[in-house]
Amino acid sequence: GQHPREDTGQAFLSGACSSDFAAAVESFHHEDVLLFAALMVHELGHNLGIRHDHPACICKDRPFCLMRENITKESGFSNCSSDFFHRFLWEHKGACLFNKPGHKGRLRRASRCGDGIVEGPEQCDCGSNCERHPCCDTRCQLREHAECSDGLCCDKCRLRYQGFMCRAALGECDLPEYCNGSSGECPRDSYKLDGTTCDRIHYCAGGRCKNPDNQCMDIYGSPARSAPEMCYVSMNTRGDRFGNCGTTSSPRLTYLKCADDNIFCGKLICTNVREIPQLKPNHTLIQVAHKDDWCWSMDAYGTADVPDDGDAHTGTLCAPHKVCMNHLCTDYTSLGYNCETTELCNGKGVCNNFRHCHCEDGYAPPDCKDPGEGGSVDSGPPRISIQLSSGGESETPKRRSNEIQGIGNVVFIVPSLLLVLLIIAILFISLRTGIESVETPGGISDETTEETSSEVFIMELLPVGIQEGPEGGPPPEERPPMEALPPAGPPLDAPPPGQPVSQEAAGEGQG
Repeated sequence: GQHPREDTGQAFLSGACSSDFAAAVESFHHEDVLLFAALMVHELGHNLGIRHDHPACICKDRPFCLMRENITKESGFSNCSSDFFHRFLWEHKGACLFNKPGHKGRLRRASRCGDGIVEGPEQCDCGSNCERHPCCDTRCQLREHAECSDGLCCDKCRLRYQGFMCRAALGECDLPEYCNGSSGECPRDSYKLDGTTCDRIHYCAGGRCKNPDNQCMDIYGSPARSAPEMCYVSMNTRGDRFGNCGTTSSPRLTYLKCADDNIFCGKLICTNVREIPQLKPNHTLIQVAHKDDWCWSMDAYGTADVPDDGDAHTGTLCAPHKVCMNHLCTDYTSLGYNCETTELCNGKGVCNNFRHCHCEDGYAPPDCKDPGEGGSVDSGPPRISIQLSSGGESETPKRRSNEIQGIGNVVFIVPSLLLVLLIIAILFISLRTGIESVETPGGISDETTEETSSEVFIMELLPVGIQEGPEGGPPPEERPPMEALPPAGPPLDAPPPGQPVSQEAAGEGQG
């Protein structure tokens, strides 16, 4: 960028977290410190993925926007700058911004409680709202019973257990992160190394699979997809707002036509669009008839250096083993993939953006050779460790260990108690049934077969010829089968011929 006095600066776009391009240079030889600061912020904006503003960008009530090519000290960030920075973060290009390295060596300044930065002897720092903070007190110390104060791994002042997923994978090219059980902070964001294959033939870039079908669905919704080759040829060889492979600004604005494999690296052309999406300000759609469908393209109105959702993304497949890079179809090695997973990860994992192995479930980092729970040295442990350290204590936090032990005790005690109650109930029912069987008087009744069997069994215990006492009454008469009961009538004088005399009949004869 530059300002009217020809003081200039240069910066690498989106290079803030790059080991090779995290730099900016500024040339300034005047005494206006505010203008110097504005130019410095302008260049840092480029490092954070923010491109130059165009006339349609708005920065509230300020006449000039900070990211315009010609800046002034009375300027601010625009709505376009916010969109660019959001995309910078969404594409995982700013992962290093979430890394909070610990202080090493001597502190440059004394820690100050209330500045929102945890440093020195502070256990927490809640800024200017410590009086109402539930976890951190005004001395920047954790309150009683609090284990943490902030972070994705801190829930209501308590540490989340080891293995809790604090950041889920956003897609095939992203990787999850897990809490370690001892810190309230979620590990820094990680994703598959750029150039990793995804969706069979496509490549990962910035943590997302650069499949043009997915890009079309992101804009137009399902079932939109990338258009046939003839649509790309028809649109991107035109060299206008809705079909081009970039622009040149010297001596005047000119749209470049796409040629050969580069036709897939200009505007993203989609088809099978069923609904028109809600467009951002200053964006325009165009549709061109193609056979029984339409070819759709999008452009940011009146701009030359502001890429929009209508451009094919960097890393999009344009030919076998080739991807788009700056509107050119180049070899996929331009993505910087240099990880042989067969050697580095034993064929049981993938490389993340820190070039460390993220192992499959069942294998342990860092090289995926030993048995383990998966993950990487950057992601945190996926599950609770059950191994024991040399001291014989669990590696998980003590509180979590006690919780697991308590759950195990409940699982053992509850079934045992239910079994004891079931046995007592069976014994009680059996005893009660036996008592009722003994007290039931003889004679014909509608009792169940089980009760009848009990009475017969008791009768068999009495010796033949012995009768009950006078108070007990005569012994009960043996029951005939239910279907053989005689009809109601006068009692029979004698049993049928040939039938033996029952005990009851013999007793009456003796009396």
